[in-house]
Amino acid sequence: MKFLVILICLTVNYLWLRDFDRFDDGWFFRFRCKLEAFTSDLEDRFFSVWLLSTAAIYLLPILILMLLLLLAEGAVYGLFTMLIHILVLLIAFDRTQPGKLAKEFVSKWKEGDMEACVLYLQQELPSGEVLDVEDEYSLSEYFNKQLSYRFFEKMFVMFFWYLISGPIGVLACYITYQMRDSHEEQQSGQQLDLIKNILMVLEWLPLRLLALTFSLAGNFVRCFENLQKTFWASGRDVENAELLYRYARGALSGLINRQDDEEEIEQINDQSLSESRAAAVAEIAALQGLLERSQAIWLSLLALITIFGLSPM
Repeated sequence: MKFLVILICLTVNYLWLRDFDRFDDGWFFRFRCKLEAFTSDLEDRFFSVWLLSTAAIYLLPILILMLLLLLAEGAVYGLFTMLIHILVLLIAFDRTQPGKLAKEFVSKWKEGDMEACVLYLQQELPSGEVLDVEDEYSLSEYFNKQLSYRFFEKMFVMFFWYLISGPIGVLACYITYQMRDSHEEQQSGQQLDLIKNILMVLEWLPLRLLALTFSLAGNFVRCFENLQKTFWASGRDVENAELLYRYARGALSGLINRQDDEEEIEQINDQSLSESRAAAVAEIAALQGLLERSQAIWLSLLALITIFGLSPM
């Protein structure tokens, strides 16, 4: 069933909702504010109020989901259960699809307006961080890193934990990312540390598996060498977004300047773009291709697992 659920979600995501933002994440922010306001009244009775509120933020949605799954179990030959799985996955997907994000960024990039590119990224980044970029190269590097990481956290992480623990795991990942993306001034230092530690656990294995997939979908030698050097890297000093982009660049090494990319660069140059900006557009296209090929590999492996019954689906 899980393979079918993933295929349905990808079909809905890429065809029906291709150019539209989907579910509003504002409900989580309102839910969290009300819950933290309630637990703040218990500050005199409990020493670690932040821990109590964090546990409640995780447990209440998960318990509601478990209740819904229990009520839907066996109903209409499992159709209601499948619909719940599909809904949870669609909610967990990115509000702005990576393909749409890249398309709109490239459109502004071709116009040569760096300020418009920066404002666009500030609007799209969930944390609302202020970008500090010095030139076009650093801006394109930053965008590529964010594009690959968003694709990773909204697709590959969700798929991995869905296969391991079903919609409960997906919801736990979704809550963790929503907690991280809230403005830091609204969180205590201890709560932020806890969320970062949870993310390190959630992302560690999917990140290594995706790096191995990159090596199969791109330059095997360069990517696998990077993976070997950093396989056991973890801790606060390791930024997963930077590590993932390092793997992606290794996989793309020697592949970006292929004949078709050179023709694309020449075509872009005809539109009065500088050579460096045209090369950046080609790199974004190559990165998108790498991520899409990696997703196809994951789906193919999942199909084989499902067909041969190597895992209870």
